[in-house]
Amino acid sequence: MKKTVSIALVLSMLLLASALFAPAFAAPPAIPRPMEIIEATIDGGDPQTIDPAFCYDTASGELLMNMYDTLVFFNGEHMDQYLPQLAYNWTITDITGTMSPEGLPWYFRYTFKMNNTAHFWNGDPVTAADVEYVVEREMVMDMDGGPQWMFYEPLLNTWGALGLNTTDLDGNPTEQARIGAMIDHAVESDPNGTVWFNLAFPGAYPPFLQILSQTWSSVYSKAWALGLGRASNWDGNFADWYSHHNPPLPPFDDPTPVAMGSGPFVFETLDRTLKQWSLLRNHAYFRGWPLDWPTFGGSKPAGYIEHYVVSWAWDWAARSAKFLAGEVDYCAVPRQYMGVVLNQPGIRCTYPLPSLAVDAVFYNQNVDPASQYGPIYTYGHFDSNGIPRDFFSDLNIRKAFSELIDYDIYIAVTYGGEAMQPPTAIIPGLIYYNASIPKYHYDTNAAIILLKEAFGGSIVSPGPAWATGFSVQLAYNQGNLARKNLCNMLAAALNGLGNPNIHATVTETTWSAYLYARDHAQLTAFILGWLADYPDAHNFAYAFYYTYGNFAWRASYSDAQMDALIEAGIRTPDGPERAAIYSAIQQRAIDTCPSVALDQAIGRHFERDWVVGWYYNPIYSGNYPANCWKWYYTPHAQLDNYATYPIDNHVPYDVNYDGKVDMKDIGVTAKSFGAIFGPPMSTTWVYRADFNNDRKIDMKDIGTVAKNFGKTSTTWTAGSYP
Repeated sequence: MKKTVSIALVLSMLLLASALFAPAFAAPPAIPRPMEIIEATIDGGDPQTIDPAFCYDTASGELLMNMYDTLVFFNGEHMDQYLPQLAYNWTITDITGTMSPEGLPWYFRYTFKMNNTAHFWNGDPVTAADVEYVVEREMVMDMDGGPQWMFYEPLLNTWGALGLNTTDLDGNPTEQARIGAMIDHAVESDPNGTVWFNLAFPGAYPPFLQILSQTWSSVYSKAWALGLGRASNWDGNFADWYSHHNPPLPPFDDPTPVAMGSGPFVFETLDRTLKQWSLLRNHAYFRGWPLDWPTFGGSKPAGYIEHYVVSWAWDWAARSAKFLAGEVDYCAVPRQYMGVVLNQPGIRCTYPLPSLAVDAVFYNQNVDPASQYGPIYTYGHFDSNGIPRDFFSDLNIRKAFSELIDYDIYIAVTYGGEAMQPPTAIIPGLIYYNASIPKYHYDTNAAIILLKEAFGGSIVSPGPAWATGFSVQLAYNQGNLARKNLCNMLAAALNGLGNPNIHATVTETTWSAYLYARDHAQLTAFILGWLADYPDAHNFAYAFYYTYGNFAWRASYSDAQMDALIEAGIRTPDGPERAAIYSAIQQRAIDTCPSVALDQAIGRHFERDWVVGWYYNPIYSGNYPANCWKWYYTPHAQLDNYATYPIDNHVPYDVNYDGKVDMKDIGVTAKSFGAIFGPPMSTTWVYRADFNNDRKIDMKDIGTVAKNFGKTSTTWTAGSYP
């Protein structure tokens, strides 16, 4: 009883203080385009593809994430909690002792029951057969360096279709039929709305649900895909599957971009001339509007938007001007220029946002001589005007370039110090990160010695890299100032070595052209970032260091010892033995230097303060505005003078959006009391209860609600939602 009186007394005192010192209110600025969100991403940041079977970049991923549904999806900011989406429930069954008709052992089965209320944009129901077709199409196409390894590893216990046989598949119909049957039996469905996955991996494969939550698991219409009439698209017939393996162009892009999903937004246009893509609200979306899902601590969105546009047409000068003028709602802000918009009226910055992403420089050990970033000469041929195609095959060259990067200055200039240099791609936030692994550091003297010793040389008798010299062209994608800075710094370091025969130049290109050049081995040393597919060290180790991984394959890096370690790592249960394996992987990455890690940055998100509902999941490909709308809140949004704090996300005090701040709001916050964003994230974490955005929910947050207890929100100026 005394405790109840105490809480009532505190609330009474807070209410009295609020009445005595209540500030005056003024009408907020009018909200432009109240039913539309426009995002200004970096100039040149165009998506590579609209085809889920080819999508493995974040620009494409953001487009697909908003058009398509998956079987399950992440619960808000949580990376290890899942909500039903196209499936309404699922089971995991141990089937050890069974095998496929081809004799492949099976260990676990993931079974999903479909939600029979979901429909594609054309009105057709989403069926289990659609899911089966989508995953099998992914595995049939199996693009080089693409995301399909994440299906092949758990389902068929290999890295790709070509890992399933020991002979050349060309002209071998027996082997083609065998592998086609294995793909067919890995995923099955029935007319009753059940789809199941048979795992040949010896274990339950913990990342599998995360894999099914991402864009490569986007579910589109089988009937629509088969009706496109595009010869390069797989027709669902396993008899000729091999003729559709690794096609040169994504079928859904060629000749024009097309899509047929069931997601919250309908595809409108992907216009590479206007440099934008746009989506329209799916009025018939099976979750309704405002979305009934996901909910956070009893709170769901109070609104929605009709139109979502993402543009890569503006450089920073134009982009920042439009952002300050309210012409765009989300804006990509380079860290070195954030002072232009930080603390400006109407601008909200959400910070800090811990990342599970890392940027790195990759050294292509077998450059295509047809590359436009040359000249590129034949193997072993040195000329001061270019490089041999195997220039980076020499470990000394790779290490020398890594020693010519001033990481401290790069991070200070590019990120304002809001980043750290990890030793390898296995970064902080992953359970097996080893901080004791030595990292590369800026040392021009060491670099000169390494260049002299490259290709059989010595300090006394330098090899051709130093004696003859070379000219290397470094490329970056337009609008990415971090990569531009790195290229310029590395080029300046090479040009400043005191050897007149060593030259470096820097070239800018569009994002899609950059990815094309990377995919066709035409870049020399290229800079790219990796966003976690799932938060496990294996995901990073595989992509960066495994022979058939996304980056290793494209840089022609292959190391048998590294491959063996990576294969052992994913098959070893969590514990000291697995930790030792990943420590060995990290050390091997330093010793063989296929790439060098640059930074793991702390994130910031910039938006206009009339946008409501944005939240952060570290492995999202971009923004997900289905949960967002445009609205002002009282009291803080209508004060005559209110501060816009650089670390304040202005999460409304009315947590459940019922128009008043009451005990329900205090209750939502209290349920999450003590939760932290992590890592690891608390299971009770609810981002809308973290009012001061300090990534923990404590008495400050409860106090914030209490101080505004009894306040009511105003009616949204554009009217109510149906």
